Amino acid sequence: MSRLTEVVCRQYAAAWSLLSEGIDAVEEAGWKTGESSYAVPARIAYHAIETADYYTHPNLAEFVWAERFGVDWEAEDAQLLPGRDEIRLYLEDVRKKAERWLTAQGEVGLLVPDEVFHQEGMTHLDRALYVLRHTQQHIGELFSILRARGISRPGWR
Repeated sequence: MSRLTEVVCRQYAAAWSLLSEGIDAVEEAGWKTGESSYAVPARIAYHAIETADYYTHPNLAEFVWAERFGVDWEAEDAQLLPGRDEIRLYLEDVRKKAERWLTAQGEVGLLVPDEVFHQEGMTHLDRALYVLRHTQQHIGELFSILRARGISRPGWR
């Protein structure tokens, strides 16, 4: 594995770890509830993970949104969203998938134009960093919910 790929994989691992700990910190009774229809831990975690699943898919045109659970993350009824155990398993699957995708790219592959987003001037590294930024944004939202509920948040790393 190239040094660049190793560094990116390490940053992904830190983000996945924070997301996993944030999911674990949410009280079971509060997993599918929120102050607004958006601020529901199940919704935020599902969206972050499914988006990473999409962007690390071998063929983005073939990705089927909501295929894993049969419900869109934006579903009006939060009770339809997956439970924590289901989300934990999904996170683990996507973690492995992302690492395989990053490793398969290698240093040279990360720096070539992205076959899907090439018109925007993006490389595979751009796509990888976009996924990381997107995931971090939603980790922040999840941690904000934890703070508002008076629940300890996982330590930063």
